[in-house]
Amino acid sequence: MTRRLPIEAAEAAFRDLGGFAAQDPTVPPPARLLDAVRRFAAVEFEVSTDLPEQDGLLFQYAAVGADGDAAFVLSVVRQFEVVDADGDHEDYVQLHAEYRFAPDPEWTGHHEDWWFRDGPEPFDAWFARISTHPVWGRFPRSAPTGFEICQERV
Repeated sequence: MTRRLPIEAAEAAFRDLGGFAAQDPTVPPPARLLDAVRRFAAVEFEVSTDLPEQDGLLFQYAAVGADGDAAFVLSVVRQFEVVDADGDHEDYVQLHAEYRFAPDPEWTGHHEDWWFRDGPEPFDAWFARISTHPVWGRFPRSAPTGFEICQERV
């Protein structure tokens, strides 16, 4: 049986798989992030096996903020549902790997694409769709202004 990691270890596991040092200001290329996401999806965590959406991945992008802090954000998020001893929902833990871009008229729109470990869609199909999404083709024309990995309770 595969050893399942505690949810609190998600950020460290992701950083290890991608070679993302905590204090490294380098913005990784999309191929490096996507490779880490692919490998990270195979890591199992201590979540309830009774809930269908307890462990999922989200690919998303959107224009956010207003005037002074406006940006275009592109991220991959792994979300874990946290339940109490009775199996009741408490909250979620989300691990974000996020690129930020300066505002640009070309960087518009909003997109979300979920995959759940126990869902009907195979991971490989979801990953093929998100890793070939046209938004990745914008990187050569518009370099990210930043990249961040963080884990939070929501």
